[in-house]
Amino acid sequence: MKILVRLFLLLLVLAAGAYFYARSIPEHQTHTRMTRLKQTPEAIFAVLTDLPNFPQWNRKMVRIEMLPPIDGKEATRQTFKGNMSMTIITSESTPPTRLVRSLGDAGGPFEGSWTYEITRAPDGAQVGITEQSTMRQPFFRLMARLFGETKYVDEHLEDLAKHFGETAVIR
Repeated sequence: MKILVRLFLLLLVLAAGAYFYARSIPEHQTHTRMTRLKQTPEAIFAVLTDLPNFPQWNRKMVRIEMLPPIDGKEATRQTFKGNMSMTIITSESTPPTRLVRSLGDAGGPFEGSWTYEITRAPDGAQVGITEQSTMRQPFFRLMARLFGETKYVDEHLEDLAKHFGETAVIR
């Protein structure tokens, strides 16, 4: 019986520690990751704006449905593996160098945007993604910290490179 009580107390202390640690993680975060590709900015931008074909190269995406524009901006309903769906709005598009996509679902577990910056390089182009996110719930901040705060951006860049037959070196 003493062992069960001690085990319960240990689990309680660990849970409390995890909770307070999660609360110490900032709600608002910005992360930038980049890679170089042997492609032109135009070719990269074309792939990033060809939304109906995203599921063919993005490992997390199941389908994309085009929605009526929201405030005059392109909108989609994107469904990912695990049946998670979200509304994504293309809030800025400056071919072939800049693309901003924002979450359009208010009140969800997280909010934010991805800004793609594509710059010409001597052997192709550099692609950068800056993720600005807000996670109000400590549990989601803890999960992001444990599983990698740039995990999805990194995977997205890896999938983009693979689409072109390249291997991403992410920094």
